[in-house]
Amino acid sequence: MAPRSTSRSTSGGDDTLVVGQIRGPHGVRGEVRLDPRSDVPGRFAPGATLDCEGVGPLTITSLRGPDDQPIVGFAGYGSREAALTLRDKYLRVSREISRQAIESGRVLWADLVGLAVQTPEGAPLGTVRDLIRAGAADVLVIDNDGKELLLPMIDTVVRSVDVSGGRIVVTPLEEL
Repeated sequence: MAPRSTSRSTSGGDDTLVVGQIRGPHGVRGEVRLDPRSDVPGRFAPGATLDCEGVGPLTITSLRGPDDQPIVGFAGYGSREAALTLRDKYLRVSREISRQAIESGRVLWADLVGLAVQTPEGAPLGTVRDLIRAGAADVLVIDNDGKELLLPMIDTVVRSVDVSGGRIVVTPLEEL
């Protein structure tokens, strides 16, 4: 199969990717709860610096809790009141930094959006509009002339991903 997608990171509108959203304060020491949008190992490790919309660079000083809802502390934000100013803000990194951080043979979700989807025979099925994390497999959300087609990114469906060529070759489930 083609490379499995990684990092729920989505386009930040420029050459950045949204890798998380700050949900709100946790406790009174300035820590915040994150909604991570990245599965890149070490993305939220202490010492990592992320760009925060409307604030600028933030450096992580502490990390605890589960991977799907980490609790982090940022340098310069030592109180609940300070952490409240970060609520609902998005955290970003450059697309290039994300590409360097992912494992070989994997691709960024943001790089899949907009790719043409076709059958092995070359019949067009539409364009990738979005991706969904659904259990163990990602799901391609394909816009097919206003109709939505959902295809799991599993070996029996996705035959190849050619980001530079702008296409994904799939065998739709009906044909299996």
